[in-house]
Amino acid sequence: MIRETIATDLEVAADQIAEISRADLQVMLRRAALMLRNVTGLVLDPKVEEALSGLAAEMGLSKPELVRTIKSVNG
Repeated sequence: MIRETIATDLEVAADQIAEISRADLQVMLRRAALMLRNVTGLVLDPKVEEALSGLAAEMGLSKPELVRTIKSVNG
């Protein structure tokens, strides 16, 4: 199942929360959790990837740590 379908199903469920069964909601939430666990991350342009790798190495951080740092500075 693709992300757009899961997102649409969750939005419909949220709009019709009183009518959806607990079992159906459980299935949708488990699919969403599985999809989130399997996300491989951002796909970056090779030049951006190279720049991030270089900066992370200079700063003594991993790329995910660098991205978290950038994100926290930008809010």
